[in-house]
Amino acid sequence: MTKIYGTWREFMIEQLAEEEDMSGYLSAIMEEYQSHGNAAVIQTALESIVTAKGGITEVAKKFDIDTDVLSDVLTSTQAPRIDTLRTVLNALGCCLSIAPLENVETHIEIVDDAPIETSIQPVDAIR
Repeated sequence: MTKIYGTWREFMIEQLAEEEDMSGYLSAIMEEYQSHGNAAVIQTALESIVTAKGGITEVAKKFDIDTDVLSDVLTSTQAPRIDTLRTVLNALGCCLSIAPLENVETHIEIVDDAPIETSIQPVDAIR
């Protein structure tokens, strides 16, 4: 029988309850952040995952994190500090990893292979 969802968010939250789906989703979100620099996608993704895992209180209790720290990460308008992000990701069973940039699709495009001309003057010429 097919389940009918009221919203996309309801569907996402159910899907994110699975560890494999959660880690794939977070990987895609981090690639999105790498490409576009939109910190809001990180907070939205973390909030959806925490909701899927039972909510702030449940996740904080289960993983021994201060509820205020978790709540601050999820409601902040700023990108989380890397140590805070690490703490939250560890609690969710994930980790940060580094990959060579050529493995990450970015929207940086080299238009011309011609050398870039600069107008740098020697320091003595400026005085």
